[in-house]
Formats: sequence, structure tokens, C-alpha cells
Amino acid sequence: MKRKDYDVIYPHPLPAGVVLEKNGMVKMRDGVKVVLDVYKPTDGKGPWPAILAYSPFQKERFFESAKPAFYCPNGYICVQASERGIGLSQGQFSFHGAKAAQDGYDLIEWIAKQPWCNGSVAMMGASGYGVTQWKTAPLNPPHLKALVVLATTDNYRGLCYPGGVLRRPFVLQLISMITQGAIWPGPLPGKEIPKNIIADILSNNEDGPFWWEHGGGWKQIEKIKSPILNVVSTPNRLHAYYHLRSYGSIKSPKKLVVTPWTNENYQPWIFETTSFNQYILRWLDYWLKGINTGIMDEPEIAIYANGTGQWRYEKEYPLARTKWEKYYLHGRTPPAEFGLVDKIQGEGEGEGQEKPQVFHNIGLNAQLIASYGMFLEEKKKGKSDAESRSGENDQPHFAVYASPPLEEDLRVWGPVSLTLYASTTEEVTADWSFFVKMGEMVSSGVPLNPVTRSPEIKPEVTDPWTPPEVQIWSWGCLKAKFREVDEKMSKPGMPWHSFQKPVDLKPNQVYEFQIELQPIFKTFKKGCRIWLKIACDDALYSTWDSSSRYVERPLSPLKNEVLIYHGKKHPSHLLLPVVPDKPEITPVKSPLRDAVPGAPRFTE
Repeated sequence: MKRKDYDVIYPHPLPAGVVLEKNGMVKMRDGVKVVLDVYKPTDGKGPWPAILAYSPFQKERFFESAKPAFYCPNGYICVQASERGIGLSQGQFSFHGAKAAQDGYDLIEWIAKQPWCNGSVAMMGASGYGVTQWKTAPLNPPHLKALVVLATTDNYRGLCYPGGVLRRPFVLQLISMITQGAIWPGPLPGKEIPKNIIADILSNNEDGPFWWEHGGGWKQIEKIKSPILNVVSTPNRLHAYYHLRSYGSIKSPKKLVVTPWTNENYQPWIFETTSFNQYILRWLDYWLKGINTGIMDEPEIAIYANGTGQWRYEKEYPLARTKWEKYYLHGRTPPAEFGLVDKIQGEGEGEGQEKPQVFHNIGLNAQLIASYGMFLEEKKKGKSDAESRSGENDQPHFAVYASPPLEEDLRVWGPVSLTLYASTTEEVTADWSFFVKMGEMVSSGVPLNPVTRSPEIKPEVTDPWTPPEVQIWSWGCLKAKFREVDEKMSKPGMPWHSFQKPVDLKPNQVYEFQIELQPIFKTFKKGCRIWLKIACDDALYSTWDSSSRYVERPLSPLKNEVLIYHGKKHPSHLLLPVVPDKPEITPVKSPLRDAVPGAPRFTE
């Protein structure tokens, strides 16, 4: 069948005030034709500036990009385009490769020359729509005037192998969806079968040239000349880490907006909240229409303070006035429910003090444990929650720590890390990994959003062993064999691992592990407790990968004890970016001030 024979059903109705021109074909520099959709305003007279949404997803989907329902009535053209080899486009899809960047350049320059465009083009979008910006923008197309981006700058660390651990369920789901989109709607002239992206990802389980080409925006971000509005959704586990880490490397005019904790995957809040898109419109009007909206006169950084429900301006990120405070781990002493985390460093190891916290690395997916009904019996008398859900020999399969109730509010804004001293009795350590979750434990009930007064939305990392009174605010992982830290690349709260040349570790030997956690922008409230969980398995990951020494991961190795050490000799600790209060630079005004959880959406 030919392309014109397909009667494609678009997932959303055409908004009022918008006209759609479907399936325009644009020839790339090598002759491959990429298909795009153009959404135009029905009112007013062009030409107009254009917003390009360019991604590895089908162009017919509006998911993580500019919505014509808002931007067309405000005097913009919205263009939706897919990478080559996706949907109706020719060529071969290769997952954010070099040709995708060249195609992005060619699309921008083609759009700028059309009679309906005034020659000014922006790119906008999140996730796949954002990674393509990090790929295209370093080529500096002459007509690219601005970016609005929410995306990781590192597909290895942010997307597929965080901490060097394969995020297998997500990777398989994402890549299978993209591959289906590349095959859909069937054979077409000039279109090729997509590359075997799954095989590429699984065979490149260390960082290196493959990842630097396929989504390694951090390597070239300094070359970008276009102004960048950086939008960071703190609960998103894929993009926040390395977008924030790379922010300081951006040399072009820039702003950073850290949005409220509303939904882990940031839809629909960012792309449908009226007040937030009014703020983005001020950015676009300034750079694409030459209107002095005043946005560049405002402080560079805007942070939403989860815990208080207020926006605040700052001058830089990370904040210069940050006080890096260590919260030390101490072993659990019965009848205490948890180990202790506080600001007092222990004196050392020995009988009766600072004994290692011990748990079992059962090596079994936590979701499977729950589905099999294992370790979910009623809490055993006199045992902690972790112990009562124990495995063999009544040992827990994770360690939990909690602080005393906070004596005052604690503002934690910025990068977070955990330094851990640990050993294992397991003889094969190639798959040994750590999974860390950190949150706020309220004294009773469940954590509530300060604006909506509804329960906080739980992130996906929440598992069956997370108490209902705990809201997880940060998480991270590390494969032990990648523990070596590059001190030159590291910053406070941001240890840098090369994820190259792994070294297998010896059993029964204590090692130091520096684990980067999700950045936090949260005020922990007086009377609440800091809560920390450390485990060696997690349902969202696979510790077994293509370089494992096991043919398949055993359910429970014969020797599987993991020991967490504390005290002066082995000072395991959280490093928190505590930000002291100071007078506001200037109050945040509407529309950004109004962009809070529960704010009106223009689709409603």
C-alpha cells in the first residue's frame, strides 16, 4: 500500500482555532524524506514564528510537546515531526543518532523558509522531544532562536543504565513502543526496518562512544548558542539528574525552572497548565517575536518549594549559600524500629556500639516477592518491620534508617548523595548493586500536599515495603563494580563515575561507595523524620546484564549477607544540601506564581 492509502486516525480532535496540514514531506540532505504535520492559527495574518516538536515518537501524538490549542491562538505555528524511519517517514530509525541531529538542523532551516513562517524557529518538548534538542542544537542552525527543554543530557546514566544498573522493564517497554512506531503502519517506499536498538542497548552496558553518539548531549552542550529555558520536573527519575548536572555547562542565555512535584512523568501538568504555558509564552515571545516581556530581567533561577507551596527566585544553581551537611548512619539497637541517621558521627566499631547493619541480598525482584506472598506475613512480635518481613535466618532483605523528629524545618534544595561503607559475603560480586530511597516520614497519617491538601502523589520507586507515612523524595542506585569515582568530574552531592573498566570486588572486604541520589527541592517539616532505605534489589531494575558471570541470577546465593558499616572508621552518611533562609531577591509574580499543583488547565 502507498502512504496516501492510509487513513490515519489522530488520537486527539483538532482544537478550535487551529487548522492542520497533514503529511508534508521534507527532503533531508541525503535525499531521505521526513514527514511532518503543520498546525496553523485560523485567526490573524502570518507569517508566524514556529515551534518544532521533533522526537522518536509518531508525529500524530501530542504527548510531551507544545499544544496547538494554546500556542496557535497565541500566534505560533506548531510543527510535529518524527525522526527518520518513524511512522510515514523514510529512512532507518537508529535512536537519537548523528543523522537525527542533521535532520533536525535540516527541518529547522526548511521551516524557516516557508511562506507561513517569519524565519524564527524554536524547539520545545520533554523526554524524546528534549533529547533531540540536545542533539540538534549544538549544530547551531541559523534560524533556531530558542529552546524549551526538559530532558536528560545522558541516555546512559539517565535513561538506560542509571548507576550502571540496567533499567530493564522501562527500556524494554520504551524501545518496543518506539520500534513499533518505526514499523507502523507497514512497508513504505524508502523506509527501512529499524536498527536492532534493544541489542545495541544491551550490548553497551558501559558508557562509551555508542552512548555519546546516541543521546550523550552532555558532551556537546557547551557548543549551543541558542537561548535555553530549562524545565526540570523533580519527581521524574529519567531526566532530572543529568539535566540539572549539565545546567552549569550551558554557555548561552539560559533560565532554570524547577517545577512542583505533581506527577512523576510530568504530563499533563507542564504542557497543559495554563499559567505555566503563559510563562513559557513570555520566553518565546521575547526570543522569537522580539517583544520585551521582561522575562530576561527576572532572576535566572525559579524554584518551587515543595513542602511550603511557594515559588522563589535564586541567582544560581547549585545555590551558593548551600551548607553541605552530613547525616551519619548508625546501626539499629533493639527495640528501636530503625537504624538511626543524625548529625553525630559515631566513635567506631566494636561490641555494643556501631555494629554493622546486616541484611540479605536475596537477588529476587521485589515485585515477584510480593506477588508470591513471601515475607508479607503479619509483623512478628518484638521484630522491626524489616525483620518481620525477613528471609532465611530471620534476616531482613534491606536496611532502614530514620532520624529523630526534626526540631525545625529543614530546607533541602539541590544534589544529594549517600556515602556507604559496605561488604558482602557473596562470592560472585559482578551483579552486586545498591538501591537507595530517601524520604520524609510524617508522625501520623499520610504526607499531604501543602496546596491541595490531598495525599502527595507517590513516585514509582515506592514499593510494598514503603510505609504509608513515608513520602519518597529521592532515590538512586549504583552497581558496585563501577564504584571508582572521578574526583575531577565530581562536585558536592554529585559523585561522577565513568562506568567504564569495571572491577569485581572481593567478598568480606569493606569498600566505600558514593551513590548519587535524585536532587531534592523540599522543605522537610518540623516534627517529621528523614527516612532512608538501602537494598540490593529493586523491581524497576535488573542487576543481571550482558556482562554478568552468572548464566542467570540465582534466586538466593548461598552466601548473601550485606553489611553496612558505621562509625568513625567507616562514616556512612547522607550528604544533604541544606539551604538557610534569606530575604527574597524579588517576589515571583504571575503567571509563574500561579503554576502550582491543581492550577487550571487550558484543556479543561
